[in-house]
Amino acid sequence: MKNALYLALALALLVFLVRYFYFKPMLVFGQPAPDFTAPGMQGDSIRLQDHRDYYVLLDFWGSWCGPCRAENPILSMLHQRYENQVFQSAKGIRFISVALDRDPEAARAAIEKDQLRWPMQILQQEMMDGPVAKLYGIKSIPTKYLIGPDGRIILANPDIKELDDYLAKDAVKN
Repeated sequence: MKNALYLALALALLVFLVRYFYFKPMLVFGQPAPDFTAPGMQGDSIRLQDHRDYYVLLDFWGSWCGPCRAENPILSMLHQRYENQVFQSAKGIRFISVALDRDPEAARAAIEKDQLRWPMQILQQEMMDGPVAKLYGIKSIPTKYLIGPDGRIILANPDIKELDDYLAKDAVKN
């Protein structure tokens, strides 16, 4: 009986550790953010490298993802708060959303309903197998990266408060 309990605890710990490390963001603080060029949903081409000197919030989400949809209106408020902000360390901030969605119309409807007003929207119908998602090792959504003006990862999958706190501390006060 005692051995069975120890075995069950060891197995539970193993499952927890495997799950933790599997879903942990692949990129961490200080690493260079992989550059990409991807077609935008409006027919444009979006290239990460073009946004050097700015913070970039790279957000992976899906119209079918409940936590993503709950977070989207808050991201929209952050965008409104910081879209014209100058920072001590950056010229401003750019938001890039990557919708991992098989249904383009569902993604477009979610963007409209959740008021994701920034222009850089990428759709990857291959979901986690899309080129940008693979490049960033995305295994679950929502996942976000804050990339610094030097092209390095500053925050890996921050919660909204952590993201807001970081940006607020670096914002130039008027």
